[in-house]
This record gives sequence, structure tokens and C-alpha cells, in this order.
Amino acid sequence: MSERDWSPAAAARFRNSGAIGTPFYRATASRSSTPWYFNWDLHHVVDVFDDFHAELNAMRTTVTMGEMSPLTKVEISGPDAAEMANLLVTRDISGLTVGRVFFTPWCTDQGKVVTDGLLFRVDEQTYRFTGDPTYRWFADNIGSFDVRVTDVTDDYGILALQGPRSRDVLEAVTGRDWSGLDFSRMDQAVIGGVKVEVARQGFTGEHGYEIFTPADGGDEVWEAVEEAGTPFEIRPAGEYAIDVARVEAGLLIPGPDYANAGTDPTGSHTPSATEDAYVSSPFELGMGGFVDLDKDDFIGKRALVEEQAAGGPPRRLVGLDIDWRSIVELHLDRGVPPNVSPRVRWEALALVDGNARIGRASSVTWGPTVRKLIGFGHVEKRFAEPGTMVSVEWPVESGGSGLVDAEVVTLPFLAHRRAG
Repeated sequence: MSERDWSPAAAARFRNSGAIGTPFYRATASRSSTPWYFNWDLHHVVDVFDDFHAELNAMRTTVTMGEMSPLTKVEISGPDAAEMANLLVTRDISGLTVGRVFFTPWCTDQGKVVTDGLLFRVDEQTYRFTGDPTYRWFADNIGSFDVRVTDVTDDYGILALQGPRSRDVLEAVTGRDWSGLDFSRMDQAVIGGVKVEVARQGFTGEHGYEIFTPADGGDEVWEAVEEAGTPFEIRPAGEYAIDVARVEAGLLIPGPDYANAGTDPTGSHTPSATEDAYVSSPFELGMGGFVDLDKDDFIGKRALVEEQAAGGPPRRLVGLDIDWRSIVELHLDRGVPPNVSPRVRWEALALVDGNARIGRASSVTWGPTVRKLIGFGHVEKRFAEPGTMVSVEWPVESGGSGLVDAEVVTLPFLAHRRAG
């Protein structure tokens, strides 16, 4: 593992803002009946409110309200904001009008992903990025641009309203029609007397919205949404359910699924977040559709053009359908009980073919919705064809490990409804 000096970025993240908890911490803490919290970057957020399975089921069948507030939020503003933002990201954002949202990765000069996230066109001279910590990377690339880079993470909370009844709840709490807000669009609203921004987005694969809430309005917004959602069987959902939902939907996160190639300290606490072997190009991570090699320039373009000319990256992202029965057999052979938990395994597991290592598995979890043990495979391209059989080096609780079977499948595991 490489050694990194995080001291230049410390001032950007460890802000002396006086902020205590997220904007929703009072509302969420008072509604949680478990002691389970999730350590997300600089905050702790509720992991399970009462019943993980019920929370995930509500996300898929009715509607949930959860929290995404710890996501880093960085704004670039000023006369040259459009030019700088277009240089930073791999997508051509010249057509990104005010109120639109793009998903995009951004890369180093070597074509490796710093992180990925959402880019909001807030107004004519302001762009907001949300994702893993990235302030220092942006600040280091200001150059001669006439812009200001500002970390506004503490200024907003994000309430994620997700599920088939999410629009019903949003209409009830705002008193207006939201059928015209397409996926990856943003609009203004008033909820509980608080002016908010509503983005048609989400990280669960479901129809949903992310409500950007001023830091001092968290209690009012949460309570108003909760009350409006009661007729639609709304329930709060913790990070446990959100994490499993995003794997079922085939959505990656930096840290568990790839290493941050930038200079900012990662928001992930998993060892793979800074492992040089897990630094990846966007084409390795299935993000090639968000790379526009025809645009004039962007950071990392030359390296990515060269990578494509050479036949593409050596690894490919695939889905893995892991045979949980072989895990049971492995444990029975060792005389210990198996433990196949729905908890997403953030530590990478080796993938092998015979005696040769061919890649790694990440974000392995039991998917209750699809009723399979699933995960992401980062494999040599000759093993990327659906139907290919590989082996996962599975740890045994009593010590050691053994090989279990897995089949390469296409992603996502669960069809998306978020754009419908």
C-alpha cells in the first residue's frame, strides 16, 4: 500500500465550522430504535432504524426517507466556472443548462478515476459537485481560471426520498405536480417552510429524489416529509439498506469498489480505498459511456485515448452470482457454521481461475430483492463474458479460506426504475 501525505488536504475537510452532526441528526436519532450507526467520512449516520429487511422492502415497494448528507459538496463559481468544470470531468458539459444534473467521473492525468459523482448546474456561473472528498483536487487545478472553489458540505443536508411512491409523497408535501421533472433535473421547492432544491436522483435504482436542505432546516424538512408520507407507508431507511440497494442496482462507490486516485483523503475507511492496485480507469469501472473522447480536452484524455487505442483496460467490471451453497459446504467441511450476511462486504476478495489470480470481488452481499449472493467482479477481460465460471477466495470464520463458485453475469442485478 502506498504512503500518502494527507496534510495538505486536512484543512479542507476538518473544518472548524461548529457543525455538530448532520442537519438531520436530531430527527434521525430520535426515530432510531437500534444502537447501530454507520461511520461515513466525518459523521455517524443511522445504519438501521428498526429492521433492515423491512427498510429495504419499503424502498422497493412503497417509499423510504434516508440520509445522504455526508456526501462532499464542492462548488466552483465565477466567470470561468463552465470552462474549468468542463476541463475537470470526462463528459462534455457544454450543454448542461441551469437545473440539469450529470453523472460523471473525473480523472488524473494518468486517466485514473479521482472519484465519480453528480454535477449540478446551479446557475449561470455556479457548478456543484457531490461525491467523495474532492476539494483539494479541484483547488489544485484552478490554474489561471477566474473561479472560486468552495467546500459547502456543511451547508446542506441531503434527504433521499426513494421508492415507487416517492413522487406521491413529494407532491403531498409541496402541494404541486412533479410529473414533469425528468431524471437528472433539479427544481426549487418549499418543504416545511424551508426553501430546498429537489433533484430527481437517487442511489437505489428506484424512482426517487434527493432534497438538498439548508443546514438549519433539517428538522422541519424531515418532519414535514414524514407527515406527508404517512398515508403512503413511508418509513426511514438507514445506510445498511441503502448500501445493499445500490449493489442490487449495480452502482459502485469509491473505496470498496475502487481506490481514489486523487490527493484528497478518501471518505471511505476500507483499506482498498488507497490501494494502488485498485486505482482504475473509467473504462475499467463500466463508466465508459460517461467519457467523451471527442471533446476538445479534459484531464486524463490523452491517457484514456492511448488506453483505448491499445485495446482498452486490462480489467473489466462484471456482476458475480456467487453460489452460496458452496459457501455452506465449505464451512461444513471445516466444522463451523456459515455466515452469509446481507451486510455489504467492503473488503475485496480474490478471484482465481485454477491457481492464477484473475482479479477481485468487491461489495459482495446477499441481495434480498434478487435472492442471490451478488457482488462486483473486476476481472481480466478474457473472463468477462457472461456465463464464465470463476472462483472466489472465501474467508472462513475459524481461519483460513476456501474457493467457492461464482458465475459472471451482466449488470445491474435489478432493473432500474429511477428514470421511469
